Amino acid sequence: MAKHKLLEEEVTPRVSVVGLSCHVPDYRLCWSLNRALGLSLSRRRIDIVEQARGKDLHYTVFEQLDDEGVARWSLVCNTCGRRRLITDQKKADFFLVVDADTAGSEEGLMERLRAAEFVLMAFPVPFDEVRTGHKLLL
Repeated sequence: MAKHKLLEEEVTPRVSVVGLSCHVPDYRLCWSLNRALGLSLSRRRIDIVEQARGKDLHYTVFEQLDDEGVARWSLVCNTCGRRRLITDQKKADFFLVVDADTAGSEEGLMERLRAAEFVLMAFPVPFDEVRTGHKLLL
């Protein structure tokens, strides 16, 4: 009997991730980013859900879709109570995930984010160094 081995290619998605520190609720930050960046982020119907100790933890996601239904901008909440979606990024309360092509065309994105109302700190997060970065793409 022949044995077949499946080779799985690791495909790193082309995204830019920005960590945001902020002490307001997610909808207020979303409103602020919409104004500062000229976006139209809206809440996704399905949250990112994880289970911990028998309870479901819901992490909200706001996104802006292009004409083909592909998310070009996503704002992902990193906190649910005292739990974190990405545990190795404790400074980030939210993540702004931007398609690499879109991020490349935005001039002064980091400065505009830092100038947005309610944003205390904005810093780039190398996607390939985040161990559980795949959670941001769900």
